Amino acid sequence: MKRQKRQKQQILEQASQWLTRLQEGNLSDEEKKQLLNWQNQSPYHQKIWKTALDLHHKLSELPQDVTLPVIHKLRKEQTTSYKKYVWLLAALPVLSAIYYGNEQQQWLADYRSPVGQQTTVHLPDGGKIILNGLSAIDVDYSQQQRTIILRKGEIWIETHPDQLKRPFIVQTKQGSAQALGTQYLVRMEAQQSFVAVNKGAVKITTLNSKQSKILHSHQQTYFSQYTLNTPQNIDMAEIAWTKGFIMVNDLPLQQFIQRLKPYQKGIIHIDPAIASIKISGTYPIHDLDGIYSMLAHTYALDIHDYANHYFIHIKAK
Repeated sequence: MKRQKRQKQQILEQASQWLTRLQEGNLSDEEKKQLLNWQNQSPYHQKIWKTALDLHHKLSELPQDVTLPVIHKLRKEQTTSYKKYVWLLAALPVLSAIYYGNEQQQWLADYRSPVGQQTTVHLPDGGKIILNGLSAIDVDYSQQQRTIILRKGEIWIETHPDQLKRPFIVQTKQGSAQALGTQYLVRMEAQQSFVAVNKGAVKITTLNSKQSKILHSHQQTYFSQYTLNTPQNIDMAEIAWTKGFIMVNDLPLQQFIQRLKPYQKGIIHIDPAIASIKISGTYPIHDLDGIYSMLAHTYALDIHDYANHYFIHIKAK
């Protein structure tokens, strides 16, 4: 019994170390292999790792300046007893309390769309916004202006004429995109934002350099806080998610997997040898099993699903 208890202690401690590593940043390819090998050692490893991934999924919705201090504090303050290693379970209610107890904080937006779901928001003026998975917005309507603050992810906007003639503006960390009677998409990334206009026009203004440019129907561009790229013809694949699909043409598998992030919980590990395989086609975003089946059949891939899509391993057959 004591030996079995020590083994469980070791597994829990290892899981806590892996989870902390996940929350601190992306794993290298070698680390991903090590994690997969560790998980496959026993059913108990898999059970504990599923619990860890449930926690990691909740952590991913919180800012690191909230989660990391809690994690490190829990680990530091535990004793050497068996309970030292169940910080995974202890952290979950602590972080849930943070998550639900701070709804008024700025980072917790008015509207959120979780992994694998899209949320439609009907605005007070008759307009509509669709949030892609893993996206969040604040809605701020005043007497002078209609403002949408994009906190995370990407949104599809369909504006409506306003009786008060107030400007309609989407704000990101990199600048703003003002509608000039339109349907358009805005996506915020780490260092830049992306805008694609389907109908009408959009005026883009960078945050710091205050550069401005008007995008017209069927144009798209990227912009940062200081720079604004030359507009290009719209790639309709960029807005395909609003119809329930991912459309790609000769996209490397590694980048294709990035497109799945709004819909895929957990982790996807790709063997580096196949990361550059070019993927083409149209894939239904609400059918992950179908996507993996299509990939496996079309590109001769071996795809293993662990813990109900919480860990996907992709390699060549």
